[in-house]
Amino acid sequence: MDRARSARDLGHPGADALWAEVAVRVDAQPETDPLVRADLADHRALAAARSGAENAAALLAAARDAYLALGRTERAALAELRLASEAAQSGAAPARIRELLATAVRAAEALDPAEPLRMRRIALAELSAIRVESYLRSVEASGAENHGQEHGHGELAAELTAFVAAYRDTPAADLVAEAEEMLGRVALSQGDPERAVTLLADAAERAVGAGRPWQAVDPLVLRAGLLMSLERPEEAERSARSALEHSAEMTDAEALGVVRLTLADVLLRRGTAAAETARHALAASHWFDQAGLTADGGAQARLLLARAYAQDDRPAEAAEVLQSTLPDLLEHGDRQAVFVREFLGDLLRRLNELRPAAEQFLLAAEATEGWEDRRPQANLAQSAADTLSDAGLPEEAVAAYERSLALHRLAGGAPIAEVRILRSLAWLGLREEITGEAVERARARMAEAAAVLEVALSAEPGASELRAELAQTWHQLAQVLDRHVSANGQSHDEDDDEGLEGFEGLEGEDDSEPSLDASEVDGLRVEEIELWDRAAQIYADLGPEHLRDRFQCVTNAAWTEHEQDDADAGATRVSALIDELRLLPEGELPDWLLPSAERVLGQLRS
Repeated sequence: MDRARSARDLGHPGADALWAEVAVRVDAQPETDPLVRADLADHRALAAARSGAENAAALLAAARDAYLALGRTERAALAELRLASEAAQSGAAPARIRELLATAVRAAEALDPAEPLRMRRIALAELSAIRVESYLRSVEASGAENHGQEHGHGELAAELTAFVAAYRDTPAADLVAEAEEMLGRVALSQGDPERAVTLLADAAERAVGAGRPWQAVDPLVLRAGLLMSLERPEEAERSARSALEHSAEMTDAEALGVVRLTLADVLLRRGTAAAETARHALAASHWFDQAGLTADGGAQARLLLARAYAQDDRPAEAAEVLQSTLPDLLEHGDRQAVFVREFLGDLLRRLNELRPAAEQFLLAAEATEGWEDRRPQANLAQSAADTLSDAGLPEEAVAAYERSLALHRLAGGAPIAEVRILRSLAWLGLREEITGEAVERARARMAEAAAVLEVALSAEPGASELRAELAQTWHQLAQVLDRHVSANGQSHDEDDDEGLEGFEGLEGEDDSEPSLDASEVDGLRVEEIELWDRAAQIYADLGPEHLRDRFQCVTNAAWTEHEQDDADAGATRVSALIDELRLLPEGELPDWLLPSAERVLGQLRS
């Protein structure tokens, strides 16, 4: 019994279990100390009030009367305060709530000055009055202008600040910690996150100092999330770890789930401990399940677990977890549904499950149809198209690309996305057969892509990404033309893979009928060389980051000249590149590049 009372007075999370044990013993004994029965009745009344039971007020009043009959006025004063809180919780009229609050304050102040708990009862009554009055003001101001709410926050902050100053150096440290936590939340609502961070830290430290570490958990969890929003991840991690440490004696499953989920989220966003993140996310899902919140907190914990697995390069496990909780996650609004389906699509694509991946991208795109911003739908349709293309479904891919292109143009401001779609459509048109008509359609797509980039570059002439895409468009147009020539039975020497780098699609047989005469082939070869030259020049202007692309263009042009029976010109071209590469500062030249260029030069000269 002493342990139960001590836990109750301390607000220990294990108090309920101890009182449940007391109840079993009391029920088994016909004769029991009246104070024990009063304490047990008080505990049951408090549990009823917390659960919102209809008879909570009657039970609290009975407990108060029992204490008064036993002369335990300090306990009766606490019951009076609980009656006021229960009235507020059950939505009683403001006048009635204020009447009960006044009664509770008078009961605390009327305690014998020699009563050790008198000061604490008064402090608790004052803090409760501050909290309840703030609630009543918000109820009475509902429908008023926002400045009324701001005034209410200011009034609450002033009251809490005065409370902290009055009781800072008293035995009611845990109540001061509560007030500081409330002040931190008020500061946050007033747009002062830095002050909130300090107040929440003070609240946690004071709670620990008062011997109530579990009371530090909520402010530490809130502080961790706040610090992440302020881009202070190291401090956020320390706060979250401290919250976990101080939760050791907590028994509430939902609260334990929140603590673990907070730490897992911080670690995931830091990206430094994927395996540990997964452990905490898994533990969080367990606690939410225990709390009966599988579809809510449990689903969010499993989503975080899947993200941790993905970060840890475990896509199969990530996809399995995500699919298991997908129905619950889809119930949390369109934005989460879109994120989850896109995430699952990415995972399935990594696992080479291309058709299911494309389906997820398309379903995500459907979920965005009602959004004002068309860009997400356009991007998702593009991801679906890319995946359908990889899956060998050209007709479906073309339809998805066309839809994405229309959406990008409707939304505007995405020239690079438009260009990449146009280039993809060009290549898809050559997948079945390479006829003159198909090549002309592909050429038109490439020309359209170049036109989009030229318009964008007229607004941003120095945009390096746009210039790189223009070079890539010319590069790929040259490849289209080379494919046409190759389909006519003329191709590069395929003995050396590096010499052919960039000539995608030349491998394998081609059943297309020859359709080009010698003069047409010569004309196409000259155009190819010119396109690769133009692309290589842009890559040269863009600097060392594009050396690989430039090398491809130069060697492609050199091999094309070789096909034109002008190996010397090709060798001169590659030799000039080698001379330039040798002058680059150490660290700018990839290890593989110079040996590859020298090998190509040797092959051209032989």
